[in-house]
Amino acid sequence: MKKKKNLFPIVIAAFFWVVSLALVPSSEAGKLSGDTVKIGGIYSISGVCAEWGTAAKISAEIAVEEINAAGGIGGVPIEMVWYDVGCKAPPAIPVVEKLAKQDKVLVVNGPCQSSVCEVIFPKLNRLNMPMISFCSSKPGLSALSPWAFRNTLTSDKQLDPAMTKWKEKYGIKSAVILYNSEDAVSTVEGKKSMPVLLKKHGIELKKMFTFQTQTLDFAPFITEIKALNPDGIAVGSCYEAGAKIAIEARKQGLKAPMLGGACNSTPGLIEIGGEAVEGYYGSTAAWIDGNPDPRMVKYLEKFKARSPGGKAPPYGGPRSYDNIYIIKKVMEEEGVTNKPGDLAKDRDKIRRGWEKLNNFNGISGVTTMDKNGDGVGGVRTLVVESGEFMAK
Repeated sequence: MKKKKNLFPIVIAAFFWVVSLALVPSSEAGKLSGDTVKIGGIYSISGVCAEWGTAAKISAEIAVEEINAAGGIGGVPIEMVWYDVGCKAPPAIPVVEKLAKQDKVLVVNGPCQSSVCEVIFPKLNRLNMPMISFCSSKPGLSALSPWAFRNTLTSDKQLDPAMTKWKEKYGIKSAVILYNSEDAVSTVEGKKSMPVLLKKHGIELKKMFTFQTQTLDFAPFITEIKALNPDGIAVGSCYEAGAKIAIEARKQGLKAPMLGGACNSTPGLIEIGGEAVEGYYGSTAAWIDGNPDPRMVKYLEKFKARSPGGKAPPYGGPRSYDNIYIIKKVMEEEGVTNKPGDLAKDRDKIRRGWEKLNNFNGISGVTTMDKNGDGVGGVRTLVVESGEFMAK
C-alpha cells in the first residue's frame, strides 16, 4: 500500500502533462523545423504554353504570400524555388534533378505541359520526390509514377460535355479533326479522344489532318477542309494554333464552328483570334469569370493586378493556387518535420497525403484524387461570345 501511495503524485503529474499537451495550439504542436519550407516550381513562362506557365507562377506566388502572411506552414514561411523550362522536355530533365538533389525541395508544383510531364514523371521513381501538375491533361500520365499527381481533369473528361453542347448548338452532323502531332495532349485529343467522342455523339468524321508546332501557314489545310464542307472543325492544339486556324478559316469564308481541346480555353485564344473565334467551344477545369465565390473574386483581383494586360488566367492558374494550399494541408496533416535528415520521409508523407486527398474545397472546385493520381472534379463548357468566354 505504501508503494502504491507514493506512485499517486507521479500518476497525477503525468495526467496533467498529457492534458497540457492536448491544450497546446495546433500551430505550436505541429510547428516545423527550419527557417523556410522549400517548395519547388516548374513554370514555363516562355515557349508555346507561356500563358499557362505565367498564370501558374503568379497564382502560386499569390497563395504563398497569403499563407506566409497567415503564419506559413506549421509556423514556418514558404520559400518557392522555381525554373522556366520553356514548355520543352529536354530542359526539364536537369531541372528536376536540381530541384531534388541540390535545392532539396519537399515537393514540386508543376509542370503544365503533358509533353514535359510524359518525360519527367518516370524519373520521379528514382528521385522519390512528389510532383503535382496543375494542367497536364493527357490521359494516363499519372500512372507513370506513384510520385506523380495532377490536380486537373484529363482532356477526354473535359471534351465530352463540350462536344455535347457544341453539337446541340450548331446541329453538327459531320466534322473534321485538325491536331498538332508534336504535342502530347493534342495528339491524344486528335488521334484518340475526338474520334471516339464524335462516334459516340453520332457525328461523321470526314477526315483527320495533322500539323506540327512550327506550322505557320494553315491555308492549305483550310482549302481542303472547305472542299469537304463539314458542319464543324475539332481542333487539338494549344491556343496559338487554334486561333490561327480560326483566322484562316474565316479568311477563306469557312464558317464551320470550331471545338478546341484542353489547351484552347485561355484568354490568349481570344487575344490572337479576335472575331474569328466567336462561337468557339471549349472547356475548363475551373470556373473563373462570373464565379460568385468570394475566394475566386478576391483571387482574380490579385491576379489581374499582376498579369500582363490585366488578363484573367486559364484554369491552370486557380489549380496552381489550390496546389499550394493542398500542399500546406497535406504537410500539416501528415506530420512533415522539415528536418534535413527527414527529407526522404517527409517527401513520402506528402506523397501519401496527395494519394488520399478527398473533397478538398478549393477555388477551382472540389478536388479528389482517383486511383491513378488524377483529379476528379467538375468541368464547365465554355464558348466565346462577344469577345469573352462564357460558361454554358
